[in-house]
Amino acid sequence: KQWYQRRVAITAGEPRYHLFNFNHDFEGEKIWKVVFIYSCPGYSVPVKQRMMYSSTKSCFLDSLAKMDIEIAAKREISEGEEVKEVDVYEMIHPQKHASRAHFIKPKAPSKGGRRLIRNNN
Repeated sequence: KQWYQRRVAITAGEPRYHLFNFNHDFEGEKIWKVVFIYSCPGYSVPVKQRMMYSSTKSCFLDSLAKMDIEIAAKREISEGEEVKEVDVYEMIHPQKHASRAHFIKPKAPSKGGRRLIRNNN
């Protein structure tokens, strides 16, 4: 199935864990990475279900790690529309910025110029 065809499974009315083999080209090489997506459709799901899925997510990921399944990217979504192939690609292979703007510390506030006090005596 193509990436856009999988979107239907993500939009289910219940919280779910999804694992995808993301096949793609990177630097002229065909590779695949495992992508984990936790989908929860928001407030239409009872609180008990949302809490159960969110509290067992780390145990699920730990069990995947024990089975030597390396997760390349993790994402939490509320709608299937939020997952795009381009976004997953950038999560796995972030762009490297050649020149980062360095933080320039602002000058400390001053009390203004020197004031002269004259006595009118």
